Amino acid sequence: MNGDVFMKRHKNNKTLTLAMAFVLGCLTSLPAAAQEADTRAELAFDLEGITVEAARPDWETKLSPGSVTVIRPDDYKGEQKTLPDLMRKVPGVHVREVNGKGQYTTVTVRGSTAAQVGVFVDGVLTNLGGDSAVDISAIPIDNVERIEVYRGYIPARFPGTYIGGVINIVTKRPEKADVNVELGTSSYGGKKGALELIAPLGSGSLMIGANYESSDGDFKYKNYAAERAVPSIEAQIATGQEKINSFNADNIDDYKDSLNLSTTEIDNFKADANAWVDYVQDVSGFATAYYNNEHDGRLKNPSVEALKKAGLTKEQRENWNSFSEEYKDTVRAQIASNIAKEVDPTQSESLKSDYDTLEKNKQKLKHAKETERRRKYNDYEKVNSIVKWQDENWMVKAAWNKIDRHLPDSLWNGSAVDAVWAYEVDLFDTYYYDSRRQEIDTKDILVQNRNEVGKLEWGWMAGYTKSDKSYRAEHIMENDVTDYEKDTVPLREWSRYSSDKYHAQIDGTYKISDKNMLDFQMNYSTEDMTVQGSLMDKVIGDSSIASILGQTRNRYEQEMINLQIQDTITLDDKSSWYLTPSVRYNRSTITGYSDGNRFEENAENRYGWITPRDEQKDDKVTWQLALKKEFNDNFTMRMTGGTYYRLLNMYEIAGDGAGILPAPNTSNGDSVFPRPEEGKQFDISALWNGKALGGFNKTTLTYFWRDSTNMLQLQRYGKDYWCYMNDNKGKSHGVEVQTSFNWNKFDFDLQATYTSSDMKQKNSTPAGGYDYVDVWATYQPEWEGNARLTYRPVDGVDIFAEAHYTDSCYTYREKDSRGGEYAYLSGKPVDSLLVYNTGLKMKLNDAAQVTFGCNDIFNEGPKQKIYTNTAFVGGGYINPEFPTQGRTYYVTVRYEF
Repeated sequence: MNGDVFMKRHKNNKTLTLAMAFVLGCLTSLPAAAQEADTRAELAFDLEGITVEAARPDWETKLSPGSVTVIRPDDYKGEQKTLPDLMRKVPGVHVREVNGKGQYTTVTVRGSTAAQVGVFVDGVLTNLGGDSAVDISAIPIDNVERIEVYRGYIPARFPGTYIGGVINIVTKRPEKADVNVELGTSSYGGKKGALELIAPLGSGSLMIGANYESSDGDFKYKNYAAERAVPSIEAQIATGQEKINSFNADNIDDYKDSLNLSTTEIDNFKADANAWVDYVQDVSGFATAYYNNEHDGRLKNPSVEALKKAGLTKEQRENWNSFSEEYKDTVRAQIASNIAKEVDPTQSESLKSDYDTLEKNKQKLKHAKETERRRKYNDYEKVNSIVKWQDENWMVKAAWNKIDRHLPDSLWNGSAVDAVWAYEVDLFDTYYYDSRRQEIDTKDILVQNRNEVGKLEWGWMAGYTKSDKSYRAEHIMENDVTDYEKDTVPLREWSRYSSDKYHAQIDGTYKISDKNMLDFQMNYSTEDMTVQGSLMDKVIGDSSIASILGQTRNRYEQEMINLQIQDTITLDDKSSWYLTPSVRYNRSTITGYSDGNRFEENAENRYGWITPRDEQKDDKVTWQLALKKEFNDNFTMRMTGGTYYRLLNMYEIAGDGAGILPAPNTSNGDSVFPRPEEGKQFDISALWNGKALGGFNKTTLTYFWRDSTNMLQLQRYGKDYWCYMNDNKGKSHGVEVQTSFNWNKFDFDLQATYTSSDMKQKNSTPAGGYDYVDVWATYQPEWEGNARLTYRPVDGVDIFAEAHYTDSCYTYREKDSRGGEYAYLSGKPVDSLLVYNTGLKMKLNDAAQVTFGCNDIFNEGPKQKIYTNTAFVGGGYINPEFPTQGRTYYVTVRYEF
């Protein structure tokens, strides 16, 4: 498919999505939108007699003045949905399964980067200083009551400031005694089990949860690179066969003058291969004839390769001109004898090599024609447990989460440009380090106390997080390149990262008056991370790697302080106008260490601007402002805006010392640390909450805008290292629509997002004038939407159908300056994806439920293509770097005792 056709298809998809949103908007009388899910109780309607649940206390409705979406996992129990699956139901949110389903997965909000999103569990930040972004596939949602997604304005009760937004996962509050058991199985070796026990204990209740999930992940897909490689390999086979067939004739033509062959002899040798073989196998005669005729020609100054084959050492080859003529003649005679053997097809090493190459190419062709593959090294196993006790004032929680998984191989073999030659991935081990296994072990302890004294509601919490990540390559290919990497590149064979984080927080709400409510939060955390890995135990002088190890970071520290205050002011006597300003002060100190003997006195320091201890402190005051107007019980409008300041993680500041370094200051040799990312945002929303089309409707329509500066980009700075640079800036704006309809037997939910992003990158060279140039905003679809229809034909039976659309998006930053199709394809766009899911839930009795379902009914995930003008002559398509799992069947049985 050429670029014009693809762009037309791309445009049609956007038009279809826009039309769908427009029709729905007309049906629901937009502009209007539903009150945010967290600030009002969900309303329950019965068409025969409408009843409305009581609204939540007024204090709570004023705690979240911005865009909030609340998802309750129990609404989807039995459907085997993960956190990434549920996040796709939130407008403005894009989920990127970086390494495929169940593997490393990130989330972005309103065009942000993944690092600009804060992820909390029970109000505790899970972003660790050693992580570039949170892997949301690693966060379990079993035993979770609700997931809150804040976009734009972030309430003061969440420490830190995040340009994208905040996700808060709230675990269940143990209340009534209960026992739940859930067992499930799915395609590709999927298994799932969950146990939840709730029982009264003392003045409160105790919840114990244990959960298990695993998958082989060996789904089928078509390898497009293999398909595209067939013509090229066939051409190589034809060329190789022709070279073999003409071996004798080529040698005859090459040496006919040197051997003084007559025309008759030449014709005879070409016509009779055996006669030529008999001639050249008379090694002494051939060599003598060649030597006598070529003494002043090719033998006078032999090539390095010829001298090497003659047995000369490197030193002898370098001193060739100093040897006597007698010695040179001896060597020349040996070279002539070697040539006699080389032109003999029964002894020629080059011909043997040509035959080996031909055979390898025939095997490659066989593999290239086997385009259907099964994903390899894509399995995972996840185990987690939680123990939580809670009463009116206290909460004590301990959680453990362990992941054991292989890291699947990239189909690109490191570069999309070379993807055509990576077609043997998933057939054989093609990487130097293969069968890479990762284990993540995380333990959390949290103690919280809350009290209410007069007009003050306040509380404190303290916690500890222990995270251990280990990696090891189980298969290492034995060849010269690998031997070099094994001796010179640290952390490639195995590594261990261990983090210890302590945190404490005080927060509360003080009701100054009926029209003024003050929220405050003070948070402190400290984190230590140690790094161990292959080659890091070497000392100065052990090997050539010492100069690199001299800068390798083996320990990090991060200290963070957050002070935040928020004031909610009622502006009128009717309590219909609310103004909510907030101010934040956030500070971070990061220190990177290269301990031990890595910096011995007088030792070579490969990167002179790196020191044994590098530190940076960053802090800033930011603000937010929200204004809300409730026109009546059904219609509300709100507007928020503010500034943001994202404090950086450990690697972004100190680097890892090997592949990632702070940038050098060329004027004085000192390092230049990157600065925190900054930005400002604005959004305006209309919210409708009332009857429509014979049922109850909640709709939110939001326009958002964001401007970000000092954005980080990891880019190559020197010959063999990379640096984080504040070279990016960008703007994004768009529209979010979230609506739901509830009828007697039907429920319909729709979320849709339009996002337009404009990214620029600074040219960091004097030749480029340090000007900004346009680049593609990668992995940010312009359109994305999710729809779900649920039908209840009888009590206890739910039939549901879902559709999720993800627009085409770019996977490569650099934009071709020629514009048009060149620029479009230079972004290596992945085509759009429309996935349909369906399922059936049956409540067998008051205690038992069974669920049958199928995700990606038409198996569209593995069919995705990336279009590029560099991987193949004239352009073409390849697989995404990590293919997506397709059609998946599942069944779940749930029993409540």
